[in-house]
Amino acid sequence: MSTKKGDSILMIPGADGWELWSGSNANGFSKQIETEALFALDVDKIPGGTLNFALPVRQLLALPMKAQTDDLSLLGDLATMHLERNGVRPMLDGGELADYFVYASEGSDSILTPVVLTPPVEGELPRKSPEAFDISARCLPMPRGKVAVWRELGRWIFGLGDGERILYFQCLPSEQLDERAGRDVRLALTQLQLQGVLAEMPDEIMLWTTGGGSDPRQEEVEAFARGVDLVLDAEPKPAPHWPAPPSRLLPADVRAERMELKGRRNRNIMVAAGLLLYLGLIGFLFHRYQKADDQAVALERKVQGLGPETEDLLLHQDKWDELAPVVESEFYPYEIFHRVVNSAPRGEGMPLRLQQATILNQYREKDGQQFIQREIALRGNAAETKDVGSFSETLQKSPELDAFDWSVPPEQKGRSGRWEFNFSAIVPNQF
Repeated sequence: MSTKKGDSILMIPGADGWELWSGSNANGFSKQIETEALFALDVDKIPGGTLNFALPVRQLLALPMKAQTDDLSLLGDLATMHLERNGVRPMLDGGELADYFVYASEGSDSILTPVVLTPPVEGELPRKSPEAFDISARCLPMPRGKVAVWRELGRWIFGLGDGERILYFQCLPSEQLDERAGRDVRLALTQLQLQGVLAEMPDEIMLWTTGGGSDPRQEEVEAFARGVDLVLDAEPKPAPHWPAPPSRLLPADVRAERMELKGRRNRNIMVAAGLLLYLGLIGFLFHRYQKADDQAVALERKVQGLGPETEDLLLHQDKWDELAPVVESEFYPYEIFHRVVNSAPRGEGMPLRLQQATILNQYREKDGQQFIQREIALRGNAAETKDVGSFSETLQKSPELDAFDWSVPPEQKGRSGRWEFNFSAIVPNQF
């Protein structure tokens, strides 16, 4: 398969396998290859040119929200807070796994759709490294005022949006388009209404068909329509497009590959530049050896001129070191406190109470040198000694607190009849 100059390749999940489309948003895309491969890695003979990859809906989670602001600079932080509030926190080492898309603005409010990508496992990425990633639902034109339903890699998907803007998408749990699947769609739409992100219930379901054997039978369509309780119409699935601008999603494997490629390119440039400089210097010295003394004086002056720049660099490094307690996220006081609380035993009647937690993370001076002092002091009580023992054992074995050395003296029985404890911990070799 050959592509025209300026065209790109769009790899998008089809009804029962991956599809390759070529073209551009200006001239449209045309299908070139249709496969039965459920894993992107199994698709071979991908043509040359820019490859854009549409991530399957089943790998993503969408959580629409209404933000009470129209300040675009705040929406990113609000989307992150919304994901964390719903218990969805992307893996820190998984690449760029979260993004958000603005759907609409209503006065001083904004409706946006934060999304989270499940880190792709082996086989879910193509052999050829894509230039950009986006969501398959964003690559299809959503019918206005309707719910779109289509089949993707053997699973049924539904989405809701307005043209190229997407509000919500979801992979249905059942592989059959039946009455239960219709109820699942109805339930999701009701929840969106209750959350205030869907103003009106859609009045129609648009079923996208492919004309192949994967299209549902008439009785399945009727059962699905009964479950969702909306008028259902069917039409051929539209050709895809590539969102502009694309998402910021970037799996860790591709990001690492790009960083390695960039590093290799920079190293090659440095080697080539060094070689050219070396050859130029040899030629210069060969033809101008009579002026060696003058050149030596010029070089000495140049070295002396670098003194202020070196001092600025050292000053910048000192300032960066001063910020270490703030920029080293693994020692944020809130993160440390969160890990401590997670180590406490749980149960009815509050078997263990944490009365005071002091987390110290600041500079100290010793023998004329500064070092970062990191300490934890915990005071509390428990109903039983076994609860104190369980807490101390969990603290010392916690992989999230393994940087600390713990001191856990025996608990003492207090006047209230509960067992009181005082634990402390430090990060050794801090200076």
